[in-house]
Amino acid sequence: MIKPKLDNYKRALKTLEEAMQAPPASKLERDGIIQRFEYCLEISWNSAKKVLEYQGYKTDTPRNVFRELAKIGWIDNPEEWIEYLEARNKTSHMYHEEIANELFKLVPQFLKSSQHLSTVLEDKLK
Repeated sequence: MIKPKLDNYKRALKTLEEAMQAPPASKLERDGIIQRFEYCLEISWNSAKKVLEYQGYKTDTPRNVFRELAKIGWIDNPEEWIEYLEARNKTSHMYHEEIANELFKLVPQFLKSSQHLSTVLEDKLK
């Protein structure tokens, strides 16, 4: 059950990585990248939650998942992940050009952090 979730996470990250190969040529492309960020973030915390549960940890919300990951040393900075969650929440509840641009600037950092998390989660299942 956990392995397919991690495979899905890796596939999702690959779509984001592919989208980030070149700067977006339009607002539509930028918004597509933001959408990929949103689903990758959702998959990231859900995957982490499953691996944590497999390891015997109990978590409930995305924030608590990232705090627990930091507490046990699987990620360095939970605040970074909470910033991603807050950015996603802003775009999910309203649309403003400034918010979209702000979030888009986070995507490269998120991609790097998320690729690292994906590797850590896979290692914890070995």
